[in-house]
Amino acid sequence: MNNLEIINGRSRSEELTELIHNLENKNFLDEDRNLNLREASERDFIEMFFFARVFVKGKEFSHHTKRAYRADAKTLLDYLAQNELSFSDIGYPEVKAYNEYISEKYAAKTAIRKLEFFRRLLDFGYDTKYYSAPLSRWIHKPSVKRGHYLNEENKNRVQLRELNQEDAERLIEFFPRVVRTKHKQKHLQQRNLLLGYLLYTTGLRASEIVNLNKGSFYYRRGELWVDVIGKGGKHREVPVREETEIELLRYLQIWEGKTEIDSSDETPLFYSLYNKEETRQRITYNHLYKIVKEAVRIAGVNEKISPHWFRHTFVTTMLENEVPLVDVKEWVGHSDISTTNLYLERVNKGKSYQRLKKVQLFENNR
Repeated sequence: MNNLEIINGRSRSEELTELIHNLENKNFLDEDRNLNLREASERDFIEMFFFARVFVKGKEFSHHTKRAYRADAKTLLDYLAQNELSFSDIGYPEVKAYNEYISEKYAAKTAIRKLEFFRRLLDFGYDTKYYSAPLSRWIHKPSVKRGHYLNEENKNRVQLRELNQEDAERLIEFFPRVVRTKHKQKHLQQRNLLLGYLLYTTGLRASEIVNLNKGSFYYRRGELWVDVIGKGGKHREVPVREETEIELLRYLQIWEGKTEIDSSDETPLFYSLYNKEETRQRITYNHLYKIVKEAVRIAGVNEKISPHWFRHTFVTTMLENEVPLVDVKEWVGHSDISTTNLYLERVNKGKSYQRLKKVQLFENNR
């Protein structure tokens, strides 16, 4: 047997045999051996949807993506239960009613995501003959403002989900103050400070930061870079500013007694400490989120600030300082440059009045 065929201790042929057996046993294959769920139970339908269209084997998903899919599924299931509906009851009226319910209850971006989940489920149902008509055609997603904004009801103007440089730097000063325990206090304070520096100066997603290893950092021509695994398992390289490098080296000195970067060290960069034996576990997104929210509380600033605000702040700050669009796009890992360009459009609009004032329209002052 080819070793490359082994997956979790079983060969591909064994997995295929098991899949065929399960499908044939439940009569889920038609005469053309295509997936046919016309007679499937609701449980089988939703399980097959997640198996075939959501958590596809070999495709990597972040913790946030998995949590979002499950949340979207729960929203739909709760709605059906509250209205005494089953999946097989869904038709044009039910699609329109759910569409209206989601659009009214959730902010535009969340509603769009939940309706996209619903659309994919309906398309899967149509493809597998669970539904006899393409019901997803009746879904209409709400429009969303371009850029990154807070939802402010009954207001014509909206607040950006980002900080200015002064507020960002001030907030980071409160990260170490979150630590209240005396045990390893200096260690945890430096950990929190480094978390703040990485959020503010690299534009990394919070989930990317907590998954960093000590060996994720390396030097190239005397400059420090970090190798990041982003969405979909995609790698990218991000330069590390000198201020952050200093805090990183200080962190490694306090925690590990190291004075230099070891690019071969594959142990987690950030730890949480548990019990008196000092059991170390990789810090989680929820832990980082709580650190940021507690720093926000202590600082007495906008309570809606979250880790992601620092990412938006980084992009805007880079573009305001005329860092090339393509560089910023690569550093933050946007899959499409049009996403980064949304920030640039807003930055340019903010500078438009200053450019207007530089133009001399009258030869003589009046």
